[in-house]
Amino acid sequence: MTNIRLLLLGAPRFEVDGVNVEGVRRKAIALAAFLALTDRPQTRDTLAALFWPDQDEEHGKTSLRSTLHNLNSLSTQEWLEVDRQIVGIQTGQIEIDVQQFLKWVSSTRSHLHSDGRLCDACFEALDSAVNVYQDDFLTGFSLSDSAEFDNWQAAQREWLTRECTIALRRLADHAALSDYDRAISYTHRWLAINPLDEQAHRTIMRLYAANNQRSEALKQYQLVERLLDEELATLPETETIELFETIRDGKTPSVGKAQESRTVDGFPLVSVLPPLPPLVVGREEALTEIKARLGIPNDERRRAVTVIEGWPGVGKSTTIGALAHDPDVLKAFPDGVLWVSLGEHPNVLAKLAIWGYTLHVIAPGKTPTVDTLSTQITSVLRDRQMLLIIDDVWKEKHAAPFRVGGQNCVVVMTSRLNNIARALAPTSSDVYRLPVLSDKYALSLLHRLAPEAVEHHPDESLRLIHSLEGLPLAIQVAGRLLHEESRMGWGVCELLEELQSGSSLLTAHAPGDVQPNANDDEHTAPTITALLKRSTDALDEQALTCFALLSLFSAKPATFDLDALAAAWEIADPKPVVRALVNRGLLEPISGGRFQMHALLVMHAKSLLEGA
Repeated sequence: MTNIRLLLLGAPRFEVDGVNVEGVRRKAIALAAFLALTDRPQTRDTLAALFWPDQDEEHGKTSLRSTLHNLNSLSTQEWLEVDRQIVGIQTGQIEIDVQQFLKWVSSTRSHLHSDGRLCDACFEALDSAVNVYQDDFLTGFSLSDSAEFDNWQAAQREWLTRECTIALRRLADHAALSDYDRAISYTHRWLAINPLDEQAHRTIMRLYAANNQRSEALKQYQLVERLLDEELATLPETETIELFETIRDGKTPSVGKAQESRTVDGFPLVSVLPPLPPLVVGREEALTEIKARLGIPNDERRRAVTVIEGWPGVGKSTTIGALAHDPDVLKAFPDGVLWVSLGEHPNVLAKLAIWGYTLHVIAPGKTPTVDTLSTQITSVLRDRQMLLIIDDVWKEKHAAPFRVGGQNCVVVMTSRLNNIARALAPTSSDVYRLPVLSDKYALSLLHRLAPEAVEHHPDESLRLIHSLEGLPLAIQVAGRLLHEESRMGWGVCELLEELQSGSSLLTAHAPGDVQPNANDDEHTAPTITALLKRSTDALDEQALTCFALLSLFSAKPATFDLDALAAAWEIADPKPVVRALVNRGLLEPISGGRFQMHALLVMHAKSLLEGA
């Protein structure tokens, strides 16, 4: 019997009896991958429309027949299930690495290990799974003429990567109970998947310290510090810095004990969390008030719904990012946290599907309707105690499918639009307006970003934060400008004066193309416009053009990785431009090697593009 293998974890390829098969068309590989992950036959109409969207029905089906012929020619052994209506893969006739990976992972989901340890069978299963996972799903592969397939591929890659990361973390936690070297090996593989994951760096630092490899732990910190500076132009998180200081001072931090997740219908729950904000200053009072609305610590104050509103740039997303990772919140909602950020034009089904995959409501590749999926998630969460976070809502109808919790769940939403916030909230008292920063915290934030400028020019710095009226976005842009000029050895007095003189613009009207909704009581602080102009005026021609092109991405949350930026800018190495934009406060690095652009900056970029 011929041994046919389809390898999708990494650069995709077919093997027959251990020999790599040449001449397989890209559409044939994509078709096989889709059938393998959907794990059920598909109609010819569905496949033709997915893979040949620019062709009419007749030509699409002709192209499908040609592609099936290409797949069938790989071996004399029949492995496809094909008739006049449907196309599928015959079970047992071909080995598929993704299916092997999922089989091993799924085999551990019926076990809840109350003592915090994986049983031997689950440990071996997860070890087998991560050994199958050679690289990310369809590495380096895409279809230029099928955006729908590329979107599906991206969703599968994100889901599979998350599954492998979770497996490696669980293996490392378990191995740390008896074998530090093996735990370190698992964590190295975790870092290979995401080199910028600070949680993984902290884990391996703890393991090195516990294994009497203190120098390696300190080198690991130096590595993550350098990576974050080179790739994201940012500092490590406070928790990482504190861990480094503990180890540097000769203390051995605890490694901790593995804790198994709570389950839903036998499946471990995994939260969908936002990136942990790298810099949160002056939000203790706001977080205390919001947590009180969640019933922390007094359940009597608990509200079923809280809607957070505030000026653009006031830090709504940053605040709920900190909230989602707060230990008190994670303790109060033991079944997990589900987060989504919508933006102005969300793909509601794709975003809701991430919740569905996480809760194991839908199988990979299945595409139920929004209403069906929302109903299924509601049923699963009926008796669960979860926090649901719906960030950046622009339309009430966009949020509706995500309001899926039962009576023990709490919903937190944010919106920049006053009328939408009021529509989302059951009563006016369920709306919480996030305030700007006080002078004390605004100055503290500026000092974190530009310590030399604040220490050498305290009076001018105080006048600057007064002129910015405590708006965190404006302070961050100003702080990064000041830091960059200080780092270059340039004087900052002229820049401080220029920023301060812009305070007179606070009462001026912004250009019409950046005005917010007229029905909304929010407004754009003109000082931000002056700061952004100062930032973009300093860019060279290439960087300025690249910045303007970012307006073609969806508004907040506009996030991109280096691959997306390289494609959008049509340049091989986007890092120099990214670094310039980060240094000028025009891009914000977030975890996972991604960058975020605030909506105000998107609007500014749009005005530049339209004026070009």
